[in-house]
Amino acid sequence: MKETSLQTLIKFIWISALIALFIHLINFIAVGWSLNYLTNYKAILGHFAYAFIIGIFNIVFITFIQSKFSWRKEPKALIIIGIPGTVIVSVFGFFVARIVHSVWIYGHTFERFLENESVFSYVFAVLIAIIVSLAFHAYYFYRFGADAELRAQKEIIEHTKAKHKALKDQLDPHFLFNSLSVLASLIEEDPKRATEFTTSLSKVYRYVLDQRQEDLVSISSELDFAKVYLNLLSTRFEDSLIYSIDVSDESDFTVPLSLQLLIENAVKHNKVTEKNPLHIKIYKTEDYLVIQNNVSPKATNSERSGIGLLNIKKRFEVYTKTLIEIEKKSNTFTVKLPLIKT
Repeated sequence: MKETSLQTLIKFIWISALIALFIHLINFIAVGWSLNYLTNYKAILGHFAYAFIIGIFNIVFITFIQSKFSWRKEPKALIIIGIPGTVIVSVFGFFVARIVHSVWIYGHTFERFLENESVFSYVFAVLIAIIVSLAFHAYYFYRFGADAELRAQKEIIEHTKAKHKALKDQLDPHFLFNSLSVLASLIEEDPKRATEFTTSLSKVYRYVLDQRQEDLVSISSELDFAKVYLNLLSTRFEDSLIYSIDVSDESDFTVPLSLQLLIENAVKHNKVTEKNPLHIKIYKTEDYLVIQNNVSPKATNSERSGIGLLNIKKRFEVYTKTLIEIEKKSNTFTVKLPLIKT
């Protein structure tokens, strides 16, 4: 047994002993302050047996059902199973405690115990069990409601922080600096392409500014933006960056600028050269929008990539229970973003 479990058991033994002493003192007063009753250790053991056995039965049962159901996700199931369950367990514990009380403490035979048993002996136990069970579940249901409200407030705060962090990440000055360097080269080499590049660059920043307050965007909008962003990168890296987008159904929604961050991470943490071209694939499955790239890592720290993925995870958790899936293989890195229905 683990130390923490042993400490819990010892604590419960002490609680049961205190309950037994309290009940014994009540009975001592009720029988007229009889010293013979006060020194009757068998009566104290009997009270302890009831408190300990019924309590242990309920602890085991409640621990079991709470391992199967969550107050956060399935409170109704816990109440429907828990209330009648704790009543039944309590009555059964009462029955076992009566056996211990009669057979083990007072030395009666089991046959005599059964002869003296009647349904009426359990009526009071059932009533007490119902009252205690209702009180217990009412308390946990109230605590669940308070915890749920607190979690909702924390999620709002975390979502706001994530959106702010995402906006900061999108307006990366390095991206603007590199883009302006490419533009400066194009102005002399190919004025027409320089004009197209400038238009695309303005579209990228316009999209960032337009979507910074949005919670969700359509897949089609995000893909249109991704194409413009990838075209800018293709102009910068030329034949060193190759991409493909294969999405036929664009009816679902996603978190804005999530594709841009994943594309940026792919470029930032992999070699993008003619010898080691970067291949980026964007496609859709039944439940996910998938972004995949080949792996040719730079000798740099990938900490910011982890921070960016964590940021996206937090933003998706607000809108869907389906988790983002990340697959790291020797030659590919894949991120699956859950499709959001509205």
